[in-house]
Amino acid sequence: MTTDERLDRIDKSIEALIQRFDRVDRSIEALAQRADRVARSIETLTQYVLDFRQETASRFQTIENRLDILSSTVANLESRFPALSKAILDFGTLSSHLMREQSRQKDTTISLAARVEKLEETVSWPVQPAA
Repeated sequence: MTTDERLDRIDKSIEALIQRFDRVDRSIEALAQRADRVARSIETLTQYVLDFRQETASRFQTIENRLDILSSTVANLESRFPALSKAILDFGTLSSHLMREQSRQKDTTISLAARVEKLEETVSWPVQPAA
């Protein structure tokens, strides 16, 4: 084998290696692009999770504020129950008293009507003309 043949073989081998390295470079570049896309996707998902987390925290804070208002309203109502209970009992007592008074007035009116009727009979007897 001559030197030229050896150099041609080495040249072909180097050319084959260069082609392999080019293919490896293209593969590495494609993998790097994929890795970049994956990294962007992870960043997007991370941002989505952070946004979701913030939105959830905000809504829970709103719910907590509303529950605080509701709790204070219920506590306020509970503090009014004794006064309302007393007012209801007082109203019951007063209405019973009024019913008794009204019943007495009715009985008095009936009694007065009976006495007036009796008095009318007594007065009308001597005044009646003789038939």
